[in-house]
Amino acid sequence: MKKLLLLLCLTTLNLLRAHDHIEVGRLSSSSTQLAVDGPDYQLALYVPPMEVFSGYLPNFPGGCHAVELTFTTETNAIELAPGADPRIELVEVIGPQGGTFSFWEVGATTPTWTRSSGWNGTQSASPFFQVVFNNSDHAHGRAFSADKPGTYQVTFRAVDLNGLFTPSANKTITFNAQQPPQLSIQVSSDTITLSFASRLNLSYDLQICTDLSSGVWSGLAAYTGINGDGSPKVMSTPRNALPKAFFRLVEY
Repeated sequence: MKKLLLLLCLTTLNLLRAHDHIEVGRLSSSSTQLAVDGPDYQLALYVPPMEVFSGYLPNFPGGCHAVELTFTTETNAIELAPGADPRIELVEVIGPQGGTFSFWEVGATTPTWTRSSGWNGTQSASPFFQVVFNNSDHAHGRAFSADKPGTYQVTFRAVDLNGLFTPSANKTITFNAQQPPQLSIQVSSDTITLSFASRLNLSYDLQICTDLSSGVWSGLAAYTGINGDGSPKVMSTPRNALPKAFFRLVEY
């Protein structure tokens, strides 16, 4: 009798996702104060160990919830800050008990800095990173991560190392470290049926592997690029010629 093995595994693949930008410049209502402007919410999907996360982060080791986010001197909503040399300082981290929040520099294989939930600037010197500019307005390849699922309220501010501008007001960004959906299976004599609850504005690929030692996963053609709309998704594939199979769901 054929024996079917199932691996319920999920990974995130962000190669096709555009990352957000946070603008760093001058406060429009002031000639002497920096400003930070951009989205207040980031969805951090789980990246399994050694899985692809982003084309800009080929060395990212995974094993955490992660999101790529660029702090840039290219400005649309605020004014340019001529002569400034801005850096972003961490002010506070609020998140799940026992959780940690980390920043990864371009090409890093370990976090550049990490702070635990409950940390604030009164406890130790504030970690920071430079805002890249001067012909390179984007710092592609930088990422933030959280090691536990949950909601993290992380506060930053911009400081001018040249002393021409006073620091910006604090900006708090919510990072939602979201757990992957569960992949369920039902097996009959001739059909394998898999299902999961999709999430709005995310996409999914169902992949199969018949030999984990090969590390080769193939997308099932009928079930790639599934648009998440919040409804359950049901997929089926013949059981014939599958004495052993592993499945995983890719969310991106």
